[in-house]
Amino acid sequence: MTTQIQHATGMSQRGFTLVEMMVAITISVFLAGGLLMMVQSTRNAFGNQQLLAQLQDNQRLVMTFMAEVVESTGYFPDPVHNTNTGVFPLTGTFAASTGQAVWGTHTVGLGGDKIWIRYAAAQNDASIFNCKGLTNTTVAPYDVFVNEFWVNTAVAANPVLTCRVSSTAIPQVDIPLVNGVQNLTILYGIKKNTAADTGSCADTYLNATQMAGPDWSNVCAINVSMSFVNPLNPAGPPIIIQRVIATMNAAGVNS
Repeated sequence: MTTQIQHATGMSQRGFTLVEMMVAITISVFLAGGLLMMVQSTRNAFGNQQLLAQLQDNQRLVMTFMAEVVESTGYFPDPVHNTNTGVFPLTGTFAASTGQAVWGTHTVGLGGDKIWIRYAAAQNDASIFNCKGLTNTTVAPYDVFVNEFWVNTAVAANPVLTCRVSSTAIPQVDIPLVNGVQNLTILYGIKKNTAADTGSCADTYLNATQMAGPDWSNVCAINVSMSFVNPLNPAGPPIIIQRVIATMNAAGVNS
């Protein structure tokens, strides 16, 4: 009887063998590694979603802002007493056509195209602003805003869509708008076939190099395309956002 009790007690005090401990540790390491991989994968997915969400916000905001400026092309107040040829004389960049309110250059490669837009804002008209976000509060009866959109590639790894603005009351200043824009492509909508009514003000879209002198006064729509660096694959193909913007001078606002 005593022998059986001692044997039972000895069995109850028996611990893990070395092999059992190594197996348990190995299993624990595999489980911990799997858990860490799951956590890292979740963190990477969340980080990628944040990068894409930021890109979408940048695209939406900058395109909305640029559209607000571009659609004002050729606008001027009080058309009873003012004319486009009087408000927008042949001068400086705008020297291709009488009454010209838009001008551009076409470049193949990093940075791409540039576009200049001008329009007039009456004094204290809070609905017409420039790309600096300012309205005309000082110049009577109106001030002509000139806005140039271009991609600043001074730092090739971080190109910046920029607006250069000036007017009678505003010294020329550059306004950085958004990072990561590799290329800006601009096409100008004009009507070449005046004999046919297509139901649209534009039947042809041309880049700046293809535009003839008189075409610049007949631009009624502007196709803006921006190429953004892909935050998930910076060396890969860019992400492109595009929008066609009707201009006020063709929409009957100032007529």
